[in-house]
Amino acid sequence: MTKIFIIVRDFLQNIAILSGLSYAAINIIVYYFIIPFIFIFFIDKLFNFDYLKILYGIGLVLSILLINDFEKFSIWLFKKSANFLNSFSFLGWDYTAASVIICVFIPVLVLSFLIYYTYK
Repeated sequence: MTKIFIIVRDFLQNIAILSGLSYAAINIIVYYFIIPFIFIFFIDKLFNFDYLKILYGIGLVLSILLINDFEKFSIWLFKKSANFLNSFSFLGWDYTAASVIICVFIPVLVLSFLIYYTYK
């Protein structure tokens, strides 16, 4: 688990360096904007919809317009996300294990099912 965590963390840190954004901002963009959009894209494709992508896009634009300071918002949401991941300690998961299970394994599993059923 630790190796996967380090790979993902380093990947996100490299994107942060290249983009000039903070690690927290990149983390929020990936996990709260990009990954949900990918899921919505495949759900729309699976059910021959287009309106979920459109609604998501509208929600995203409104969110961006309403967030005055994205960096400050990212730090706040990143801390809330870390608290959420730390809450899995009752299962015996530390932050690293919870991060890998919740933020890597589950999204990959969901995406795998979406891709499978979309192209079945």
